[in-house]
Amino acid sequence: MERPQVTRTVVAGCALALLLGSCANPFAPALRGEAESIWTNASTVGEMLRNFVTAYELRDSLRYAELLDESFQFRYFDVDLDRYDGWFRETDMQSTSRLFHAYRNISLIWSGLSPATEAISTPDSLIDFRAHYQLILEDFTPLLGFARFTVIKPEGDRFRILLWQDEF
Repeated sequence: MERPQVTRTVVAGCALALLLGSCANPFAPALRGEAESIWTNASTVGEMLRNFVTAYELRDSLRYAELLDESFQFRYFDVDLDRYDGWFRETDMQSTSRLFHAYRNISLIWSGLSPATEAISTPDSLIDFRAHYQLILEDFTPLLGFARFTVIKPEGDRFRILLWQDEF
């Protein structure tokens, strides 16, 4: 009868040790320094565009959705119809999600923005700017174009895109 008592004591001791030391993972590497987030708080135009790039490269549709205002519009010129066409936020989210699922490697590069434009942080103002982009999907020929953005940053919030107009 002594054996069950010893077993219970050992089990209780192990359980206590696990509870007290449960946060330690012997297989996890030690952290060196402070970990920095890959996401910005989008308090400037440049930070918002960096989040845009990161969302595309990580194919993260939830983070991409955070960039779009509820009244977001995407517009482009339809060469076949010889007119501008476009869609709203819901359709953009669906098409971007399909894009993210269709390609394993996506790279997006912004250029042509001045440091002054990237540093804009003015709240409660509509900001218009134009950026050159290069979108690379897998190993295909890059898609090149210009995007005209209208963005807004409500007081105490982050920048969000109201209008994205593709200009090839």
